Amino acid sequence: MATQVLLAKGAMRILASPMIVPSYFMALLKVRGFSNDLRRCMMAVDTAPSFPDSFFVTTLVAAEDHRNAIHPGVDPIAILRVLVVWARTGKIQGASTIEQQLVRVVLSRYERTLRRKLWEQILAIALSSHRPKLKIAKAYLSMAFYGSGQYGISALERCCGSDLEAATQINVSRIIAQLKYPEPLSPSSEWHETIQRRVHYIAKRINKPTNDPSQATRRMLRAPEPNVS
Repeated sequence: MATQVLLAKGAMRILASPMIVPSYFMALLKVRGFSNDLRRCMMAVDTAPSFPDSFFVTTLVAAEDHRNAIHPGVDPIAILRVLVVWARTGKIQGASTIEQQLVRVVLSRYERTLRRKLWEQILAIALSSHRPKLKIAKAYLSMAFYGSGQYGISALERCCGSDLEAATQINVSRIIAQLKYPEPLSPSSEWHETIQRRVHYIAKRINKPTNDPSQATRRMLRAPEPNVS
């Protein structure tokens, strides 16, 4: 399993090298705008509220970024999938990693432009090399948008109870489902059905066979923090 994961990580880095190289040099040369944005993202991770491991991070990874344990901050396989689907059908799908989603929330940049997306990707790579994935995932959960008037820890406690360590898997899956389908001010029956389908999808992801390299997530997310400031 360890060898398989290492090979998968190496392949991911090769595929993502066109984005890794500029990210590395922009961080090394301390390009002003890049350094400032990276510093803001790292500070957001460092100052995020204390958060229990529980089911939250593994559920987030299963739902939003199942190759999180093996990619370097961007998922080149997901990007290729999006490009193929777009070329064939004209439909646009998502390929953002947890790191990218955190960058987007911290910087509050949501414009649908190629420039913004590329900037987000190279920042996500730099952030992933400076901070451990577990802390990034927890920080994202602590500030994410879950629906009308629902943000961060307060939204999690509203759905799962004030003792997050005692949260049930079904409640955790439900609130994680709201990342993709935020709760509107007046939820309709269609929205509830959509959330239920999403919860079932997440359950299938969580219960995938353990020989899938992405199932190393639970162990790899707890890797030691890099010694980089």
